[in-house]
Amino acid sequence: MMTDMPATDREPVEVPVSRPQGPSGEVNVTLRDVLSVLKRRLVLVVFLAILFGALGTGAWVAAYVYYPSYSGEAFVECISDKPKPVFTTADQALNQKEFERFVRTQAEFVRSPSVLMEVLKSAEVRATQWYRNHQDRLLLEFEDLIQATPHRGTNLLRISAQTRSPADPHVIVNKVVEYYLAQVQENNVGSFRRERDSYQTELEAVNNQIRDKQEQLLTLQKRMPPGFTSFESNASAEGYAEAKSAVAQLELSTQELESLYNVYASPGGAALSPEDLQFVEADPIVAALSNQIHLVQQQLAIERERLGANHREVKRLDQTRSVIEDELNKLRQQKSNEVRRFREEQVQTAWLTSQQALLLARERLADVEAYMADMDSVIAQHRLVEEDIFTLKEKRKRINEYIDDVERIIRERSAIRVEPRQTAIAPLERSFPQPILLVAVWMVAWVFAVGLPLLLDFVDQSLRTPQDVLRHLRLPLLGVLPDADDEEMHIDRLETASQDAPRSMFAEMFRGIRTNLHFASPADRQRSIVITSPRPEDGKTTVACNLAMVLAAGGRRILLVDANFRRPSIHRVFPGDGTKGLCNILVGEGRLAELATRTRLPNLDVLTCGPLPPNPAELLESRQMAEFIREATESYDQVILDAPPLLVASDACILAGKTDGVILVCRARVNSRGIAARACGLLRHVGAHIFGAILNAAQVRRGGYFREQLRTFYEYHPEGDEVYGHAQAAAPKDHPPTNDSGKSA
Repeated sequence: MMTDMPATDREPVEVPVSRPQGPSGEVNVTLRDVLSVLKRRLVLVVFLAILFGALGTGAWVAAYVYYPSYSGEAFVECISDKPKPVFTTADQALNQKEFERFVRTQAEFVRSPSVLMEVLKSAEVRATQWYRNHQDRLLLEFEDLIQATPHRGTNLLRISAQTRSPADPHVIVNKVVEYYLAQVQENNVGSFRRERDSYQTELEAVNNQIRDKQEQLLTLQKRMPPGFTSFESNASAEGYAEAKSAVAQLELSTQELESLYNVYASPGGAALSPEDLQFVEADPIVAALSNQIHLVQQQLAIERERLGANHREVKRLDQTRSVIEDELNKLRQQKSNEVRRFREEQVQTAWLTSQQALLLARERLADVEAYMADMDSVIAQHRLVEEDIFTLKEKRKRINEYIDDVERIIRERSAIRVEPRQTAIAPLERSFPQPILLVAVWMVAWVFAVGLPLLLDFVDQSLRTPQDVLRHLRLPLLGVLPDADDEEMHIDRLETASQDAPRSMFAEMFRGIRTNLHFASPADRQRSIVITSPRPEDGKTTVACNLAMVLAAGGRRILLVDANFRRPSIHRVFPGDGTKGLCNILVGEGRLAELATRTRLPNLDVLTCGPLPPNPAELLESRQMAEFIREATESYDQVILDAPPLLVASDACILAGKTDGVILVCRARVNSRGIAARACGLLRHVGAHIFGAILNAAQVRRGGYFREQLRTFYEYHPEGDEVYGHAQAAAPKDHPPTNDSGKSA
């Protein structure tokens, strides 16, 4: 018997979501979240730290033993003997900038091929160990070896080299400085003038190339429509989208009309709709015969009462009624066939018209695709030419800058003097690797060991824990169901776990869901509940069956309804005559009291789906569905409806608007946060009341409360108890986490 409580005593209990949020509503990651992830993945963090640290240490040892590095360096000073008089601050800043550019130019000149090739010819460099080890790519390796950089804040130019032999770097650096200074002395203004002339010739060639590319660009622009830049910003993209959408819609419409025509053209034909039957009954002849039968029946009743059942007049009237009924039945059959043929011709005409429209739409789509392909080729060529022009302009800019530098050197070369300030000496210790590098290696190892698990955890967008449901869906959490592989008791069928294994953790979770649902809203506001999920295989049918069982076990009369006209499954959980069900009630071929099936569990009745209708959404949105829910809630304390997934069909949204509320079932590590949030948005859009969410197939994870809860539940039972003994025999001490393909379907 249902217990009615005042609404003031049982107000909805919402689970607060106390998480910091950003300005756009997203949930920010807190230190608590980071610590929770590290606690769950502590073993992985330690393993990665040891692995990366060991690899780094091994690399350091290998570098120390087999690849040591010794460095040598020398300094050259660039001096201005005749500085120009500075009249303003702007002039002073300009002169200083020019001088810095000159020092950088000298740094590049040190590594020029002319200097390096002369150095490689010297006997001292040929006698070094480095020279003997680099015979294949000698000049390229030498360019990488020699480094010349300005010393910040001074006029000094630092020239350095690093080799594996301590006897080589200072010899090589000193020879580079020697030949560099000799080359500087040999250079004169004439050499720079010749270099300037050659670059001016190259500059003219680059300008010609730019003009050719610009003419090619104009030719390509003439092939494109005015103002055309890309498909993203042009009306052609809209035309393509419209053509593609039209083809898709016509294909769908043609398939539907073809299926409907096949139904009408089948030997048995399609059943007439209530409107067609009403049209047949409205025929004047049918109506006249119906009225005539009614009058004959009235006269027959009067004569039978006055003359008796065996009187001749009574028998004559009875025979007349039979003749009229036969004639009426034949006439009804004839009219029904005429209506059916009329419907068949209508569907055939619409089908042929849709096929013709589909052919025209496909031709238009092919034309648009061909045009866009041609424009795509033109745009690609246009972009390549633009990139070539940009590259040539950058090259022209660099040549102009270099020519300016050469002209400045020609004008001011006598005012600049380059002198050596410090020669390179033999290295006293190796420069690489240093012992301090080991500390950095282990620090980096710990950074990667901590950062990699955090990255893996925060990149994963699936719902995994109850906190994810609270944070991202902002729904009350009615309960969490363990993964079937983590359940320590053997359960044959999860759909009937509450009845088959009532002392399992799985069944205990459903009893907790029943308690949370009891306090989610007043009893009179949860008479009809829809169970749905974002996608198929999330476990909504399992939740619906077990929730109905635990509610019935609590003493309430429960009706479990299979409202999934897409893929019904409750008839497989509760065997019985599933040929008739909800569909028959909605089309007027049965009543709830006749088609509801009693189960072996007291207080629990089941109404299967029945035959699959061709128009499930229309049936669920009909007045008959609202009448059915009203009748069911009057006959039972609570009605549980198993609905299709939200993102697959609109049936669940339709039912949500006709019932008291919805329970959303989300599958852990399968449903992403975006998919679950989209499902919640669909429910809120139709104004549905969401009682809360259930996280299904939550996996046991190290450091999580769910792991400890499972162990504590079974360890709480005394030794010798049936549950304790079965759990100890069925599960190992440390149950590893499983994958997402658990038995919770």
